[in-house]
Amino acid sequence: MAVVEKRIKAGRTVTVLQGQRRTGRKGPREKRKNGTTPAQKEGNLRRATQMLGWLMAENFKDGDLLVTLDYKKENRPEGSDRMQKDFKNFYDRLKRRLKKLGMPPPKYIRVMEVGKKGAWHHHLVMQETDLKLLRECWQQGGIHVDPLYTDGNYRKIAEYFVKYAKRTMETEEKETKKLWYPSQGLKKPTIGKPKMIKSRELGQIRIPKGYYLDRDSVRRGISGYDGHETFCYTLVMLPGYSRKRKKGGKHHGK
Repeated sequence: MAVVEKRIKAGRTVTVLQGQRRTGRKGPREKRKNGTTPAQKEGNLRRATQMLGWLMAENFKDGDLLVTLDYKKENRPEGSDRMQKDFKNFYDRLKRRLKKLGMPPPKYIRVMEVGKKGAWHHHLVMQETDLKLLRECWQQGGIHVDPLYTDGNYRKIAEYFVKYAKRTMETEEKETKKLWYPSQGLKKPTIGKPKMIKSRELGQIRIPKGYYLDRDSVRRGISGYDGHETFCYTLVMLPGYSRKRKKGGKHHGK
């Protein structure tokens, strides 16, 4: 049976989405009667996690920073609305300091964590920045910084970020419009058009030269649109390899 395949290129990753050829629905789609079901919510979270991982892969690289901003006990805010103001003040201070040094502000993607046992954190993936400035500009508590080292594949970090956002909604008992908060100017991943491949079977994985398979990314599912089986996996470019081409169209390493 023919497979419809779509590829998403993001940084050093390529995600392959497979599905069976759709024959279309007969008649109008049924209207949703009882809102979003738990299964649909989980599906939405999985897709959001996937999109977040692509966004991270497209905009950040190993050597950039995974940052956690926390609060002293006496500075803990009443809720996430106050946390938003605290982060804005932090980032405004950082931008002013960097502007005086003739440097642009770092791009970032951020989530908030409000735990039921008193955890109040901002988690960020951020472009490499002077650590001393970060500590001076965050005045509400401590700061923890780790350099990114993932081969350019941020799927696991994206999963943690969505988990933090979900925990915040559960703690505050309210839905939020955004799971994460990006800075301005982030690049979007390249989402290819669906392509029908008659010679390929659903679930068939092809690993081109210069890539390896992220085995934990492999997933089978059922389409909520037509009930057909779906399949996806992510390929990660090997360190030292490049998508640049020699004459004749062959890939070569750096």
